[in-house]
Amino acid sequence: IVCVLSIGLFLESVWTKVHQAEGNMRVPMIAQIVGAVVNIVLDPFLIFGLCGLPKMGIAGAATATVVGQIAAAVIVMKGGCRKIPKLVVFPHQIKRIYKLGIPNILMQSAYTFYIFGLNLLLATFSDQAVTVLGLYYKWQAFFFIPLGAMQTCIVPVVSYNFAAGKYERCKKTLKVAIALMMIGVVLFETIPGQMLHVFSHDPEVIRIGVVAFRFIGISFVPLVSSLTFPVFFQALGHAATSSILTIIRTVFLFIPLAYLFSRFGLNWFWLTFPVTDSITTLAGYLFYRKFNKSMPSVAVEA
Repeated sequence: IVCVLSIGLFLESVWTKVHQAEGNMRVPMIAQIVGAVVNIVLDPFLIFGLCGLPKMGIAGAATATVVGQIAAAVIVMKGGCRKIPKLVVFPHQIKRIYKLGIPNILMQSAYTFYIFGLNLLLATFSDQAVTVLGLYYKWQAFFFIPLGAMQTCIVPVVSYNFAAGKYERCKKTLKVAIALMMIGVVLFETIPGQMLHVFSHDPEVIRIGVVAFRFIGISFVPLVSSLTFPVFFQALGHAATSSILTIIRTVFLFIPLAYLFSRFGLNWFWLTFPVTDSITTLAGYLFYRKFNKSMPSVAVEA
């Protein structure tokens, strides 16, 4: 149901980007809220068959999701078709879109593959080790929701200011993201046991997880930079640089380092995260320095 009727999701995603590119964040926000509310409200009615509606169970939950997506799409599409370009320009524009979008495509697809690889390596130790990785990503999502929103905002902000010659604003936008993750560092280093207890009471999971969370927590600050630098260069139209950083992190570092560290034991395995993101951040910073030097004299060195 969700896959076949996903047209609402795709329309909402595309038109949301149109509004964001115009600097309008209010309409996408309203659409997201309305879609979520519609989904939540319809869930009990369609799952349990309330108020005379058919009892659909899991299918009802899927239907509620689709209706919520369509509701959000209707909001973002309203008034959006003000000027449609001639069809003759579509191939050229689509080529440009994919050229700039390749880093995001790589980032999203590589995420799936390296998580799969990490799970395979952890499975050689124990099921509890695999569970710990899953619990980490549950908590990581909590901290990365605002970072993801910031990444979305970075692209238009950096693009506009770069085109306007306000290079210092581009660099300030990049630096703001780092402070956000300090909260995550503090929590992962000070209360990893309490965080793990939220999802599991298995003593072995807690024992492995405390060590893992403290190692991974170290990586949060360089992780912000390693994820933000590709978005920064994508916003400047430097798709090749952005792609290189993404490939370095997910292909040449994550899985090879995880395999190498796993040979020394499970505790060493968790070093993969801070080492990978530190090296990626260093590579991103070198590209960033090169970008600074290519700018006019008004750009201040980082």
